[in-house]
Amino acid sequence: MPGKTMRAFRLVEYGKPGQYCEVPIPSPKEGEVLIRMKAAGLCRSDLDMIDSLPGSDPYASAVDAPYTLGHENAGVIEVLGEGVTDLKVGEGVAVRHMPHCSHCEYCIRGVEQHCETYKRGAIEINRGTGWDGGLAEFMICPRDQLVSIGNEDPIKYAPLTDAGVTAYHAVGTVKHCLRPGSSAIVIGCGGLGSYAIQFLNLLMGVKVYGVDVSDNRLRIAQQLGVKRAFKAGPNVAAEILEETSGKGIDGIIDFVGSDASLELAMKITRPQGRVVLVGMEMGTVQVGWNKIATSCEFAISLGSSRRDLEEVCYLASAGKLKIDVDPFPFDKVPEAYQALRDGKLNGRAVITFN
Repeated sequence: MPGKTMRAFRLVEYGKPGQYCEVPIPSPKEGEVLIRMKAAGLCRSDLDMIDSLPGSDPYASAVDAPYTLGHENAGVIEVLGEGVTDLKVGEGVAVRHMPHCSHCEYCIRGVEQHCETYKRGAIEINRGTGWDGGLAEFMICPRDQLVSIGNEDPIKYAPLTDAGVTAYHAVGTVKHCLRPGSSAIVIGCGGLGSYAIQFLNLLMGVKVYGVDVSDNRLRIAQQLGVKRAFKAGPNVAAEILEETSGKGIDGIIDFVGSDASLELAMKITRPQGRVVLVGMEMGTVQVGWNKIATSCEFAISLGSSRRDLEEVCYLASAGKLKIDVDPFPFDKVPEAYQALRDGKLNGRAVITFN
C-alpha cells in the first residue's frame, strides 16, 4: 500500500498523553507480514511509559519516543511478505510482542525473551515499547513471531499475548517447587494474576491462594477457584501462616512488586520454595539469613517465550481459560486508558477495530 496512510495512537513524548497521528502504512519485507489489526489489549505498563519522565528508568532511559503504543495484539493477515508460505491472507494471528534475533546465546537456548540483540537496560525493545505496536490500523511483524489462531476471535486472544503469557511463564518457573499438596499464592489478582490463578489450578493438586487490596479482584480470585482470598493489610502474613499451619507457601508469585508486597513474600516463604517477582512497582526488600526461608529461591521473571505463546493459545482454543474483556472502539483509546488508570475495568481493556 505505498503512499497510503493510517491512523495510529502514539507516545509522541515521554511524560505527555498519547495522541492520534497519521502515519504511513508499512510494507512487509522478506519474512514479514502486514497484519490488519482486530484487537489490541491495554496494559498498566502502557501508563508507566506515558507517565515516564524523559530519561527515567526503566522505559524512557532505554527506548526513544515516538512510537505507536500497544503490545497485546491480534489480527488477520493482510499482506504476505516474500518467503512467507505457511500462512494465508485473512488468517487470524496472535502476535508475540517481544522480538528476538534467533542467533544470540539466549535465543539458541530457547529463552528468547532475554535476547541480547534487543535488550535495552532491564527491558527489551519490543512492539509497543520502542517499536510501533498495535494501536494502529495495520502492523508489521516477522513470521516467526506469530501464532496462527485460524478463525478464532482475535479479541479473545489479544490479552493472552502479554498478560496471559507473562503469567504463564512465571508459573512455569515455580512448577519445580510444586507437587500435589503444595501451596502457591498469587500476590496481585488483577490482569496478570487472574491468569496465574488459572494456570496454577491446572496443575494437579496444588492449593492456590490469592492476595489483593481490591475486594472486587478478590471476588474474581474466588470465582477462579482459589482456596482462600486474603485482603492485603498489616495482618495478612499472619493470616496466611495460620492458614498453612505455620508452614508458609511453596510458590509465591508477586505481580505487584512494591515494598509491601515483597515484604509479604519474604514473610511467608518456605524452605525449598521460590519467590518470583513480576510486578514493576520498583520496590526493594532485604534478602538474607532470617529474611527469607533457607534454600528458598528468589528470581525475577521477564516476559515469555514463543513456546509459551503457542501453549497459552492452545489452552484458550481448548476452552481451558476464562478471558474477561472490556472492549473499546479504536476512537476511544484515551477513555480506555483512563478507565484502566481509574481501576474501573472488570476485565482486560481491549481496543477493537472495524
